[in-house]
Amino acid sequence: MEAFIIMITLVIVVLVLGGRWAKNFFGCCCHECGSKMQPFEKLSNGDKSDILTYFKRFEDREPDVEGIFVCNNCLIVYDDFSGEKRSMDGDERSFCKVCNSSGVWYIGSVVSPNELAKFQERNKNLIEQVECLRCQRKPAGFWDCIPCDTEIKITACRRCYSIYTWMPFGRSRYRFHVLLSDNEIIKDSPDSKWGVFEAE
Repeated sequence: MEAFIIMITLVIVVLVLGGRWAKNFFGCCCHECGSKMQPFEKLSNGDKSDILTYFKRFEDREPDVEGIFVCNNCLIVYDDFSGEKRSMDGDERSFCKVCNSSGVWYIGSVVSPNELAKFQERNKNLIEQVECLRCQRKPAGFWDCIPCDTEIKITACRRCYSIYTWMPFGRSRYRFHVLLSDNEIIKDSPDSKWGVFEAE
């Protein structure tokens, strides 16, 4: 019995270490352009400082840098709420920075006609700025949202009705997943609590 426990422990250790090695070796691809993303630790010191400044100034938090990946082709920062640290599986949905639920995605794929009114009610100050909140195109899913030519393309949380968009801040060359709703951002991502191959 003792030998069996030792064997199981060794298998788990090998899987975890192998998963971490595979993550670092193969990485994962940007959901927008398909290019291989770089983990935060491989960025230049200037880019690291640039990215951390955004989180300190605009989100008032210190992110889990192991969960940050950057696409240097389309200049998107996938932060610790993106879920890349744990899954690395191409899942394009993020965790909500307000309520911690998973499934933040383009609004057309999560919103039924009745739900749009709830998003409007929770984000009244954004209705004029954000066309998605008054969309008349009746999207059938995210494939209708991705090519949409609206100026501010949003993703949304179906649980707390917070909305986000990808945008640059200050002098940064990068685009961040920015909370547009007037809500407080939580300090820790659920993804930062897990490693590769660990279960929820």
